[in-house]
Amino acid sequence: MNSSSYIDKGEIFNLLAFEYTDNANLQNNAETFHKAVADLVMKRFALEQLDEDLREAHQKGDLHIHDLEYFCTRPFCQDHDLRYFFYYGLLPDGTGKKASVAGPAKRPEVAVLHAVKALGAAQTNFAGGQGFYNFLTFLAPYLEGLQYDDIKQLMQMFLYEMNQMMVARGGQLVFSSVQLTPGVPTLWKDKPVVYKGKIWDGTQAPLRTYGEFEKEVRLAFQALMEVLLEGDHWHRPYSFPKPEVGLMREFMEDGDEIPGCLSYSQLYILACKVAAKTGNIYFDNMLPPYRTPPGEAVISCVQCCSYAFASGAKSDNEFVDKLYFRNGKHFSMGGMQVVTLNLPRMAYKVLLQNPKDEDEKVELFRQEINLILEKAVRIFQIKKKWIDAMLAADKMPFITQRPQPEAPPLVDLSKLSYIVGIVGLNETVKALTGKELTDEDGEFMGQLIISDLAIKTLQLSEETGMNIQLARTPAETVAGRFVALDLLCEEYRDLAKHNVQGDITKALEMLQENQNVSYNLLPVYYTNGSHIPVNANVSLAKKLEIESGFFVLLPAGNICHIFLGEKEPDAEGLWSLVQKIAQNTEIGYFAFTRDFTICYNCHHIEAGIEEVCPLCNSTKVDHLSRITGYVQPVSGWNAAKKQEFKDRRRYDL
Repeated sequence: MNSSSYIDKGEIFNLLAFEYTDNANLQNNAETFHKAVADLVMKRFALEQLDEDLREAHQKGDLHIHDLEYFCTRPFCQDHDLRYFFYYGLLPDGTGKKASVAGPAKRPEVAVLHAVKALGAAQTNFAGGQGFYNFLTFLAPYLEGLQYDDIKQLMQMFLYEMNQMMVARGGQLVFSSVQLTPGVPTLWKDKPVVYKGKIWDGTQAPLRTYGEFEKEVRLAFQALMEVLLEGDHWHRPYSFPKPEVGLMREFMEDGDEIPGCLSYSQLYILACKVAAKTGNIYFDNMLPPYRTPPGEAVISCVQCCSYAFASGAKSDNEFVDKLYFRNGKHFSMGGMQVVTLNLPRMAYKVLLQNPKDEDEKVELFRQEINLILEKAVRIFQIKKKWIDAMLAADKMPFITQRPQPEAPPLVDLSKLSYIVGIVGLNETVKALTGKELTDEDGEFMGQLIISDLAIKTLQLSEETGMNIQLARTPAETVAGRFVALDLLCEEYRDLAKHNVQGDITKALEMLQENQNVSYNLLPVYYTNGSHIPVNANVSLAKKLEIESGFFVLLPAGNICHIFLGEKEPDAEGLWSLVQKIAQNTEIGYFAFTRDFTICYNCHHIEAGIEEVCPLCNSTKVDHLSRITGYVQPVSGWNAAKKQEFKDRRRYDL
């Protein structure tokens, strides 16, 4: 074995004492420890597959290769088409050789369980999040004729199954999401339903369309929201799947009244009630033209923490066939790999060249963008070679399954996006101009930088034939890792230490004591993506205005976080704000985050951040909040994100 891959006993024993904070969804157990050891081996192996300059770019922090432990073996994330499983049945292992094969679900409870198991099985072939777009519409035919209480029970079962299935990477919950609409989207109203192993198009079975199941979709949406409101047995919010509430033009005004059903506005207000109480709703805004181009048939989804994917009639010559599920053709949307750029370091490299004026700064920065993007593309190309090799060796059976000889594979890997992520735009602008994104000049420079990146990634897509997209990276770990590496590098230290968020004094003291201190322990970070600093002293309206301008430039995903104070907002008032954001801004994805104190002694949950349980006076408490794109106890966060949690400006609505 190559010496660089060798792991001695000391390294393994060190992992026993290591707190697993790279991913807040992980728990400290034997399975996670096993994953940590395996990850150590596979990360080193993956780095050895890269050219030396690419390996150094990752190790030294010019860029970050996400999920490095899975680089050679798995794609990143995927949104699945439920119709595939409702038509072909369930092959959890992809072949039927190791697991029992289930035919297409005939009963509603089986359909729900198949959905759960499909996400669990998919996680074995992917490094990141798994989800279902158009979830309730595709499930609705199974709910026909059920009483509301029975539908609510099914929704509760779905949530409990997803939040008690500890089967994902290292024994964690499946990082999952479901796209939810309060009714049947217009695009799907006249399309034949697919369920019980048939396409109900008048040939295989009598013609039935999704539009016939509007009542069932409304009832299921209501039921799911009510279950989310109630929480689990301790009244704690559910972590997964992330409820992605779709804001679509056809639902912004109430449609036909259906006896026994709430109107669209009432359903949206109910979703806002959940958002106001628990903060675990995500609003997927499809109103801006870049999400739903006028006159063009498009479907889209948001996956993982905030990555966005779309398919449209102009870009996909099989789009109509997929709408009708002809010959099993269906939608496959997701990401192959994420590589994130250390934007602040690119600014430091420019400044070290002593540019004579602003124009030269901009030109030098463009050169740095070109250089780092060239490396990202080479990494993507190596990733593709490894995935092609895995496919040739039949090592991704779930993804490539063909339940019938004529069936297309579950996932079309050729359609997956290669994602260039960004971190620290605010600090990049600050380094170059002395201003932050909250300043007009800083905002202009930020727009210029992201515009250049967007243009360049588009050019690279055309040149390489790869679907390369630009996104804001959630940066749960990377925001802190980049800062640590910049502070450790003598070349960049003086520039970096004046240009970070968090407790720089404490971080420098820790580094002085121990140069090998884990970056997970340093309370400093760069601002996520194109966000303004979390502690920025600006109004909510100003925050929305600034961050809105970057969404159209980040087609592969972005999110706007609105952190709330202790007071629970009025649901109708919150719905009014949601409508204003959806209709008057370019913000395509946003969430309202609330903080809670959880007592593990008496199980009481209190809004706000308390160190002692107000009910039983126990200090055995934890805090619950959204870390980047999902809700988890704060105790499992790394030091950078814990510091960001402290720094957040919270708005009372």
